[in-house]
Amino acid sequence: MGDLYGDKWEIVRSLGEGAQAHTFIARDTTDSEGSPFVLKRLKNLDRLARFKQEVEAVKGLAHPNVVRLVDFDLDAPRPFIVTEYCAGGNLEEADPFWITSAENAFRLFDEICQGVVAAHNAGIIHRDLKPANIFLRSRLGPAVVGDFGICYVLDDGTRLTITDEAVGARLFIAPELEDGRAQLVSEKSDTYSLGKILYWLLSGKRVFSREKHREPSWDLKTRNEDSPDSWDNVYMEHVNRLLDLMVTPSPESRRSVRNIAILARYTARLIAREFNPIDPAIPQPCKYCGQGHYIIRAKELVDVRNFGFNTVGAPNWRVLVCDHCGHTAIFRVDMASRKEWWPN
Repeated sequence: MGDLYGDKWEIVRSLGEGAQAHTFIARDTTDSEGSPFVLKRLKNLDRLARFKQEVEAVKGLAHPNVVRLVDFDLDAPRPFIVTEYCAGGNLEEADPFWITSAENAFRLFDEICQGVVAAHNAGIIHRDLKPANIFLRSRLGPAVVGDFGICYVLDDGTRLTITDEAVGARLFIAPELEDGRAQLVSEKSDTYSLGKILYWLLSGKRVFSREKHREPSWDLKTRNEDSPDSWDNVYMEHVNRLLDLMVTPSPESRRSVRNIAILARYTARLIAREFNPIDPAIPQPCKYCGQGHYIIRAKELVDVRNFGFNTVGAPNWRVLVCDHCGHTAIFRVDMASRKEWWPN
């Protein structure tokens, strides 16, 4: 028989060792089914406060997308926590079934957002969101948020991070939390990290430092001069616009995770149905013949009249014509809510 904790948790095998705890697969000796659980044993009693914070955070979060706390004993000579076992492992080590499917990537992202929103509703900011701290209950999910060891509790302003210790993973951390600046934490810090996770899911596990998703070498559209529209996937511009609201250095420019969850569902629909992202820098493929591109042929009133329109007032027209088949598309920019998408 392996080591026993709490008179019933038997160690089956080791899962590894982190900075704070040893992690094991354990089983409940009082349960005849022998289902696996995860037992985390504290390494250093100086970190007991963090261990207690993780227990308090997870204990109050009964949500389908937050890891489930099963048992704990923080007063034992060897303090431990027992949580559910997620058979799919963490995202970093899991079989990346989502890489070939934006739909699956957005489904996982939505599940992660729901877990984070539940934490925020309880006044808890995770501060360490990264693929290694997101778990899959089965090979295909659902995704659950775990490892609240360095979370921040808004109710009492608890900060348990050592002053000169960086918070979170370097490539996923919000810039305001770098260099141990934990006093600047807010819900928008989690928004930044979630933006990095969304990019990671959709890019085949790529991650960049700071804010680079618009740079050509990191752009999710992927430049391809041999493609008819110069990009491998022009519809990923919709994701770029979502990332613009997340991966930005100013917390004030980021949206809340609640809003991001809504916008992410909308973005997933735009991609799935291949709606064109309007942008003067992105050639628009013809929706009729599929071979040509729309070129702006008229925007001044005199040019618009040449197309047979009798204008009243001062409308701001754009008349686009396919350079291959002549299919015509007509827009009234003055009636658009996003006028900045159109060139002057």
